[in-house]
Amino acid sequence: MIVAEADFWNPIEPSWELWLLLIIVLVLLTAGSTVWWLLTPDEPEMDTKELVDKAVARDREQARTISRRQDADAGRADTSEPELR
Repeated sequence: MIVAEADFWNPIEPSWELWLLLIIVLVLLTAGSTVWWLLTPDEPEMDTKELVDKAVARDREQARTISRRQDADAGRADTSEPELR
């Protein structure tokens, strides 16, 4: 059934109440996100230096092992070490 008043490109008449509601929601969300952004700390509260140092040491040890394995594969190092086999 085709309704004569409703046009294809404009099926719903604009409503000022709807626009006002959308603007209010937009303003509240913007204000809320701004307050949340201002209250969120930039840096973590705990000191992460020990964790970072531990991770760096582990990564460097893994890099040394990989480098020694590549040297052993290329014949530039002693392959008798257990970790290189």
